[in-house]
Amino acid sequence: MALVVEQPIATFDLSEIARGDLVYGKHRTWPEGKAGFVTSATEKELIVQYHPGIGNVTNHFRIPIDEAVDAQWEIRYSHDMSEVKTYGIEKQDTEEGATE
Repeated sequence: MALVVEQPIATFDLSEIARGDLVYGKHRTWPEGKAGFVTSATEKELIVQYHPGIGNVTNHFRIPIDEAVDAQWEIRYSHDMSEVKTYGIEKQDTEEGATE
C-alpha cells in the first residue's frame, strides 16, 4: 500500500465562471432561488452577491464545491447573457414532454 494516494478532486472550472458573472442559485432547502453576481470564485467556492429586496442592502450566499457536486444546488450562470449555462438541473418528464 502506498503512503500517498493521489485521487482526482472536484473543483470549479475558473475558465467557465469568474468574478462578475451572473448567477441564479437555488439550494435544495430553499423554496425559491436567488439571482446575483459572482464576487469571488475559487476552485473550492463561489460567493454570490444578491439584493434581498430591502433598501440599500446586499447579501451573499456561498456555493461550496462539495455541495454542488452532491447536487444540492441548481445553478444557472452567464458571462454576458448571450448564453445561459446550467449545472445541477436534471431533465424532468412533464405532461408536455421532457424538459431541462
